[in-house]
Parts: sequence; C-alpha cells; structure tokens
Amino acid sequence: MSTVQVDTINESTTGSGVTVDGVLIKDGNVDGVDVSGITEGITVADQFNLTTDITSPTNGSQTDITTNLSRSTGTLGGGNLGTGMSLSSGVFTFPSTGYYLVTLTGRMKSNTSPTNMFVTSTDDNFSSEQNIIVLQVYDADSGDTSITASGNALLDITNTSNDKVKLSYALYGSNSKIEGSATSIETSVSFIRLGDT
Repeated sequence: MSTVQVDTINESTTGSGVTVDGVLIKDGNVDGVDVSGITEGITVADQFNLTTDITSPTNGSQTDITTNLSRSTGTLGGGNLGTGMSLSSGVFTFPSTGYYLVTLTGRMKSNTSPTNMFVTSTDDNFSSEQNIIVLQVYDADSGDTSITASGNALLDITNTSNDKVKLSYALYGSNSKIEGSATSIETSVSFIRLGDT
C-alpha cells in the first residue's frame, strides 16, 4: 500500500471540484452538502447552584432570586465550558445566540401548600412586565419531607442583549423552603448550547 502526501490538491478543471474515493468535494460542499458551517459541537455548558436555603417570604408571592447563586466549581463540578453565562443581580445573560437547553432542579419542602420555582424569560432585557414563565418545578405538599423536582426548557436565543432569564420562587406557609448549600448541589440551574439559531 502506498501513501501520497501533498500540501494542496487542485481541480483539473476549474469549478468541477475534486473526487476522492467517490466523494465529490466542491466549493465547501461534500457530496452536495454544505459543511462550511460545521462547528465543534457543544460550545457552552454552565451550571449555577443556590448556596443557602430560602425560607421567606412565605405569603405565596413570586420573588426573584437575586443573590446566593454561584457557578459550580471544584468539588461541586467542573466549572463551565466555553465563555459561560453572565450573572448580574439574578439575571442570566447568554454568551452567544443559539438554542439552549435550560434545566432547573429544585430541592424543596412545602407545608400544606405548594412550593414553586420558576425560570422566567424576556426578550426586552426585563424592561417591561411582558415576561414569560418558561419552566416551573414544584413540591405539591411533602410536609416535613424534602423532594427534588427537575424540568427542562428549550430556548431560542436570538439577541444576547435582550433575551435573558432569571429564577424566582413562591413559598406558602411556615417551614416551607428552597434548599441550597455551599458544599453540595441541591438546587441548581444549568445551561447547554445545543446549536445555532
């Protein structure tokens, strides 16, 4: 068997392309399929954890989580892949456009009424009240027992300046809480960019 080593293969007829083992390579296409836009696969993966319990207010009002969110690092995870998400006052900004899988996992305890967690999205940088709850997880009524609930949403991010998300919750009654920890992953939100928009 022989090996051919060359730096460049040129077309013998301009515009006809080059055929290798029956496969036509021409103008960025392989067998007629444009491969010029192929990227390296998943380019963004990131996770943030709630680092302490949330125990108030307990009046059922939807309340934003603006503090005590920390990126998973060290023993709590491998950090982030790519640029990662930006977090400011509870608002998450996407590093690039694309389709993102958002996963919310909440460890919760309720007392006679549901404990809820939400992912809310905006397409105007939360400058108005036209925001949409795209994901909700909840504990219907576990009494003194904590449960873990998880859900996913697929978001099409077309504008990184305006398309953003935030987390919120609603507690009803005493002893209800969202559980967080600085030493283990109990409540978290994850972001994975699946591909181009």
